[in-house]
Amino acid sequence: MNYELTVNGLLVKASYDERDVVNVFQPLLKRWQSLQREKGRRIFVFLAAPPGCGKTTLSLFLEHLSKHSDQEAIQAIGMDGFHYPNAYLETHTFTENGQSFALKKRKGGIDTFDVKALKQKILTGRDEDNWWPIYSRTIHDVIEDQIQLQRKIILIEGNYLLSCYGEWDSLITYCDDCVFISADEKELRQRLIDRKIAGGSDPKDARLFYEQSDRRNIMQVLNERHRADLEFVMKQGRFLKGE
Repeated sequence: MNYELTVNGLLVKASYDERDVVNVFQPLLKRWQSLQREKGRRIFVFLAAPPGCGKTTLSLFLEHLSKHSDQEAIQAIGMDGFHYPNAYLETHTFTENGQSFALKKRKGGIDTFDVKALKQKILTGRDEDNWWPIYSRTIHDVIEDQIQLQRKIILIEGNYLLSCYGEWDSLITYCDDCVFISADEKELRQRLIDRKIAGGSDPKDARLFYEQSDRRNIMQVLNERHRADLEFVMKQGRFLKGE
């Protein structure tokens, strides 16, 4: 199945195997629709995966698919709006090998997100149509109060939603259902490097960025997490049921 959508202000062409649409995505929607009816309130679903798995595109596709069903549609949002603002990242530091660096050097890493703010938004969002921040790829910073919750099923996508690291450890208790997608690190490496090059980066710089940033984040997402209610493995664009 092919379709077009806007991701972070850019037009993206996405393609999903029809078998996955029928055997994976449609059952997921039915699962969440049943759960929402059972609980009788707004529910929050987490979709977690390492960088390079196409979480944002997939979540928007699931929203698109739900709007063409005869049941409750979902609303997809990302956790990227909970990045700390650049002003915070530039004035707070981390220590590595005895040296201090601005947090901005690790932007995108787990310590550069405000998990407390995310928890509070979920709590208040259960009872009201509150407003959520977004991360702008145009100004490369957070913009507050840009998306209003409007549906009874909210799908949040992000890297660290199932993390068991520090303050993140209890975040899993804030969702009603959770899905994790894993993938081979080599496949993710190539996808991320190719994405950087497609965005205008020099191939050498793209590989260096992967080794200095993306690889660390991938390993943390894959190895320091809670087990999800449902797990899938992405292999060459297909979504296979995990063990």
